Amino acid sequence: MIGKKLLLSCFVLWVVSLGTVQADEILIMDEDFNKYLSAAKPGDVFKIFPGVYKIKGTAKLEASGMAGEPIIIRPTLPGSVTIVVTTTIGFKISGSNWIVEDLKFVGMCETDDQCQHAMQIVGDADFTTIRRNTFNEFNSTIKANGIDVQGGKQFPDNVLIEGNQIFNNRPRETGYPVTLIDVVGGKNWVVRDNFIADFHKLRGNNISYAAFLKGNSENGLFERNLVICEWRHKGGVRLGLSLGGGGTEEKYCYGGNCKIEHYKGVIRGNVIMNCPADVGIYLNKAANTQIVNNTILNSTGVDVRFSTSFAMFANNIIEGRIKDRDDGTHREENNLVQESMKDVFPNSAYYDLTPANQEILMKAARDYNGVDFCTGERQDTWIGAFSQPAKCTLQDKLSEIHTQ
Repeated sequence: MIGKKLLLSCFVLWVVSLGTVQADEILIMDEDFNKYLSAAKPGDVFKIFPGVYKIKGTAKLEASGMAGEPIIIRPTLPGSVTIVVTTTIGFKISGSNWIVEDLKFVGMCETDDQCQHAMQIVGDADFTTIRRNTFNEFNSTIKANGIDVQGGKQFPDNVLIEGNQIFNNRPRETGYPVTLIDVVGGKNWVVRDNFIADFHKLRGNNISYAAFLKGNSENGLFERNLVICEWRHKGGVRLGLSLGGGGTEEKYCYGGNCKIEHYKGVIRGNVIMNCPADVGIYLNKAANTQIVNNTILNSTGVDVRFSTSFAMFANNIIEGRIKDRDDGTHREENNLVQESMKDVFPNSAYYDLTPANQEILMKAARDYNGVDFCTGERQDTWIGAFSQPAKCTLQDKLSEIHTQ
């Protein structure tokens, strides 16, 4: 009897094991990434051997991971892998629970019209994480949008874009949109602790953005990003962060409705600089927005545009003005807004934001959930993005940027 029970137990364990797919660690050593990624399973870790890879076409990340078992792509050694993209899209993520980290993407197309996206995130790509990567020479570097499914469109939600360096070494010779993080639709996006700089298109309307969330998206967060519209080259009309961007055609919006471009967005703890031709923050049909503890220098300030836009501004430092346009509205509490900040930050042209007098910054209104730019810790004593004395400097941040 005992023997039969033992045999039955072994049989049950064998049957269960047939339904269990074991995650693997896979080493990628050649440029045909799809050969490896097509068989991805929850929990798999794809490690790329050090080197430069000119990938063959678009790498398709179509499988889905699971909560607690994401599918990960990373180099065997952080910073040791460069992925050269020569087509419209480098990586296209349509499955959920992917993590792409510690890679460098470089666009090398015959024309700038061709290198559109290093990364496109679409459809069911919920819980995607893009972190600690470097991206150079793309138009809309990280692009997200919906895809047609039965009953409407499906958009990626709960995406994290964190700790990346995104910039172009020269202006883009294109009339296509140039927006380094370009998100249409989706809920609960977090764009945090990224360096975003030098985005400019030479054709078309010459207007470009660092990043926007639009297309009837909601609950987006821009937090602790360093945006320098003009860093190593100048020209054109460059805007910083935006909820709503330049607007969206209804057929591309969540639910086919663009009356609101973004709902309940939060922009906090960011440093936005050197956007002299336009604003550091642009709100276009952005309802119930909170703008908290940002430092915005050398721009025309902030625009709140159209009747569906309403924003609460608290504890910000804004060089320029806050302007309501086309029936947009806002409220303010405890901001420092003036045409020039030279008396506050006398060395800001050298990326030194040491205040001339700390006392004028120590007057924050409470209960607005500000965060410190350097640490991410709660910030409810000081106005602007930095606690004082600051726990980091912009020079430190810029010294970490990989420009080659």
